[in-house]
Amino acid sequence: MKTSQILLGVVGLAVLGIAGLMAATNPDEAAFGEFALEQVKTQGCKEAPQIIRQQCPQFVQENQAQVKKLIAQSTERQNYGLFSLYRTNLSTRSIIPDLPVFLDVPAFQLETVGMMGRFYIYQAEKVQR
Repeated sequence: MKTSQILLGVVGLAVLGIAGLMAATNPDEAAFGEFALEQVKTQGCKEAPQIIRQQCPQFVQENQAQVKKLIAQSTERQNYGLFSLYRTNLSTRSIIPDLPVFLDVPAFQLETVGMMGRFYIYQAEKVQR
């Protein structure tokens, strides 16, 4: 065998190994729910109206099952096997529906990639409604 064929074989095996690792560690919707819940508590609450900002993390923690359900309903997953893309449209009002109408309530559009057991937000937009 030529050296180039051996090298090509080694590179091919390495690529297959990496692809297998990526497929095995592609996080699922449940993992995304945990990640998104933490993002709502740490980042999303910073954007909540001032009057509720301080209580927001505790509210999210105490109502995490409902918040996860709202996140799941607001998220579309595209699974590509090696990685997944998540598109989420979430508003403060969807998490806290009883907010008075006069409060400025931001909405967010987030795009996240899940791969190798982790999540990375690659686009985040604040949308005024």
